[in-house]
Amino acid sequence: MSSRGTKSLVLPYWAKAILIIIAFLIVAALCAIVFFLFIGPRINKGHELDNYRKMADRPNWEAVANLNVADEFPATVYQSKRSKLRVVVADVPGPMVKGAMSFVTETHSDDGLPHTLEHLVFMGSKKYPYKGVLDVLANLCLASGTNAWTAQDHTAYTLFTVGAKGFLKVLPVYIDHVLDPTLTEAQYMTEVHHINGKGEDAGVVYSEMQNYESDMSALVRWARMKAMYPEGNGYSVETGGRLSNLRNSTNNEKVREFHKEFYHLDNMMITILGMVDHDELLSVIEPTETGFLEGILSNFSQPFSTEYPFLNESETIKIKAPSDDVVTGMVEIAWFGPDVREQYKSTALDVLFDYLSDTASSPLEKDFVQLEDPYAASVSANNVEQARCQLVLSFTGVPTEKLDLIVDRLYNKTLTDHEDESKFDMDRMGSLIDQTIQKILENLEAEPKDVLFSLFITHQVYGDRENFDESLNQRVNIVETLTKLKAETAEFWRDLLQTYLTQPYICIIGVPSEQMVKVVEEKELNRVQEQKERLGEEGLKECGEKIEEANNENNANKPGDNLLEQIMVKDLEDFNDIRIEQEMNFGNRELVSPIIGNIPVPAYLHDVKTKFIEVHALFDTQDIPAHLRKYTTIWYKSVFESSAMVDGNLTSYENVSLLATKEVVSQSLDPGLSYNYERIMHFALKVDASHINRAAKWLDIYLNGVVFEEDRLMMQLSQLISYADDLKRDGNVMMLTMYGQMINKNDANAFIHNLITLQKFHQNVLEDFQNGSAEVHIENINKLRSLVLASKVNVHVACDRELVEQIDVGDKEMWQFLVQEGVHYPKEVIEVTPGEDLQLDRFEGGLQAIMPIGATESAFLKQSVFFNQTWLGENVLETMLMAQYLSQLEGPLYRGVRGRGLAYSIFLDADPDRKLLSLTLYRCSQTVQAYEETKKIVTSIIANQTAPHFEFEGAKRSLISDLYTKRDSIQNALKESILSIYRGTGPNFMEQLSRKIWELTPEDVFVQAGPYMETLFDDSKAIKAVIVPPSKVNDIQAHFGNMKVVEVANLQLE
Repeated sequence: MSSRGTKSLVLPYWAKAILIIIAFLIVAALCAIVFFLFIGPRINKGHELDNYRKMADRPNWEAVANLNVADEFPATVYQSKRSKLRVVVADVPGPMVKGAMSFVTETHSDDGLPHTLEHLVFMGSKKYPYKGVLDVLANLCLASGTNAWTAQDHTAYTLFTVGAKGFLKVLPVYIDHVLDPTLTEAQYMTEVHHINGKGEDAGVVYSEMQNYESDMSALVRWARMKAMYPEGNGYSVETGGRLSNLRNSTNNEKVREFHKEFYHLDNMMITILGMVDHDELLSVIEPTETGFLEGILSNFSQPFSTEYPFLNESETIKIKAPSDDVVTGMVEIAWFGPDVREQYKSTALDVLFDYLSDTASSPLEKDFVQLEDPYAASVSANNVEQARCQLVLSFTGVPTEKLDLIVDRLYNKTLTDHEDESKFDMDRMGSLIDQTIQKILENLEAEPKDVLFSLFITHQVYGDRENFDESLNQRVNIVETLTKLKAETAEFWRDLLQTYLTQPYICIIGVPSEQMVKVVEEKELNRVQEQKERLGEEGLKECGEKIEEANNENNANKPGDNLLEQIMVKDLEDFNDIRIEQEMNFGNRELVSPIIGNIPVPAYLHDVKTKFIEVHALFDTQDIPAHLRKYTTIWYKSVFESSAMVDGNLTSYENVSLLATKEVVSQSLDPGLSYNYERIMHFALKVDASHINRAAKWLDIYLNGVVFEEDRLMMQLSQLISYADDLKRDGNVMMLTMYGQMINKNDANAFIHNLITLQKFHQNVLEDFQNGSAEVHIENINKLRSLVLASKVNVHVACDRELVEQIDVGDKEMWQFLVQEGVHYPKEVIEVTPGEDLQLDRFEGGLQAIMPIGATESAFLKQSVFFNQTWLGENVLETMLMAQYLSQLEGPLYRGVRGRGLAYSIFLDADPDRKLLSLTLYRCSQTVQAYEETKKIVTSIIANQTAPHFEFEGAKRSLISDLYTKRDSIQNALKESILSIYRGTGPNFMEQLSRKIWELTPEDVFVQAGPYMETLFDDSKAIKAVIVPPSKVNDIQAHFGNMKVVEVANLQLE
């Protein structure tokens, strides 16, 4: 019997060869498709980033330094061969390109010439003689305007754009503005100082500096500067300008001379952070540089290059500061340190000051703060880099009866203790240095511009210009310096302390004075009255006419459409965004990273390129009674300053602090997510990427292990009470406190969690402790903790997933502390509702309140209406864009209010997280006029329903810039990633929003957003909070009517 089958087919060799060739071609084609669709773009993107990093090769430029900042960001310093202009380019990943143009500036009076010039630069240049055109162009190039700051030793001008295209378009115009501003008399009147038709002083700079004139910290700082340096010295003066000088001494001719002396190419540096082509950047700068080569001074000498005398003897000076209460004051003690070029010593002093003051277990904290009867609520130590560094200890929240005891205790206790090197805890010193290195890397991830601008500009001011590369490398290689310092002995640190802190000092004591409130008020009223009488009716009329003429002159010239069209960015490109991939451990998830798979409660993984592991534990406090939530601030304060159970042993707060310094990079405990959704208790903790177990360990210690001890709680309560006393002198803080109570439910965390609101409660609790009745309060704190830990919880872990999975993902056991016995934890995200804290019935009928604050000479106003839109709402983008259009830099409100010198800043805000549409007037010199002008401008624009084309396009682009700024660094992108989960928007929502904003038209905005904006000025629907100096209360009340006068005591809970 034969079997059934098929005959095998045998191919000839030539056929086999053909088949092999065909198969090879098919595979090659598939590989090509994969390459071009998937691999190629990634490689090309990598090559694009490499192209950014290629050094420019241009004949007029020389690379004088090549650096790698903390092994994180490559940087190149170019110097022009035609001038001494330097350009620093640091390749910082992210969607933004950020630039700062800086000049070393030294002035010798309180006229505020650096500050007034900083403001006037933005009023136009001779080539572009249009007020505010710089901000208009910046807005059109995906920036949110421009900005600047004035420091004691330099002035810097900033531009931040989304992407490099817009940055390179605006930069030449910006350089032209700083090097060749118009500086007209009309500009000086509106921007710096003038007298209006009512005989009152105003001006943008004047409004800004008004806020400091009665501020205790400013008064103490001014007194310290005057005492440490000879009269007229560049470090002895207020570069922002004192009010009396702005009124009587400062003038436009002085400003022009100051500009001529300091604003030229030899004294200029441009620092740029971001992904920008170096060669293209220099090619953009070159033509503008050419036009200013003749403006370089042949006899220019480096500012701050003279020798400064040491103090011959110690001196203590008392100054009185206006204050509505006289409970606490402040003390500053200052010495001269080393020459700023002695980098090793200067860095060592930074470390020493951290050692002395950084945690609750540090010597200054233990000697002054962590006491049953404390000498201060807080102490800080700073090494201020100047030609000769200034070493400053600041004690705040000092009980008035102890103001005179601070110096003696410092010398007789802290410094005497450290005459013996054995008193230095070298284990703690080493751990502190390790943590400092980690914090540098953390800061570079969180806000690289703060680190890098400071580094390069400080070197510009004080670095060795002849040996630029070597001296800059020394400053940049801070990690290397810290590593060397870790090897220093206790004797080194003892000698360092004795060398600098036992020499002659200056001590300034800030004494709060209720009498000074009346003195300042009466003096100002009398001065203005005398001014009115001196001017007379005709003079006042002339003042009004002059300022009106100045405003007309400033606004007469407008940039042509051709210029705006030429500069405007016309395409919304794909930016170098910081991408974060999200994953969660619940729902229908088959493949879950073990990083979060080990966590027994709902958890999210945020995969981002970082050197750290960051854990965020979010607890829902919704079901916890309000009377217990009043203890939350005490709990927050005690978590990092108390004894705790560590590895089964009760460990003192000093040793807990020491252990945490060794293993934790940073930690925090706060209400809410980025100031939103405050019913959530938010615990954040960061560790090195190789130690996920430490994150779990310390989260467990801080949540479960802290022991609430009577003596420690008493100290912490005293500090909280003192903090509140200091905050009550801040007009803006008081406005926000009163405003928060007006808009929020009385039992909401947004109402309760405020140091001023809780001060009376804290005082009552402290009195109970002092009277032997602590037990009930400690029981309540423990009860609060138990309820929080048994509430709904979400955990977020942010890390480089690939890196951590290669090293260590931990295990399930280490996260079991998150689960309380007998508690069911639903596998779901905590649901929050936008605007859930609002007391909506208070918006029905309206509510207005005013509070006098004697420690401020400026006014602050905030007004809001209910805005029933979420991030996914139908009209939210239109309303956000209308708010942006109205209050953008050089927009309608900016020109009409700030441009007329009525207030320092003004902005509208549509907030879908809080469901509020708000107006803020900040540092007003003329509150009523500022408010009425705002109302007039907004209502007129809504009625006319027209918006100039380029202003509207600028608003769209500046709003997109604002959205991207919120995710411009690893840290900020992570915050947005976490928020996106609770908003229900997804990780790439901002990109989607940007494209929707790009397509909006004026018609869309006026139709959809106009009705919302109109309600903002409807007193029957709005809540208004105003803070003013006592002398202005009657005027404000008379104008607004039906305005309740509130005292601080009215804000405080029992």
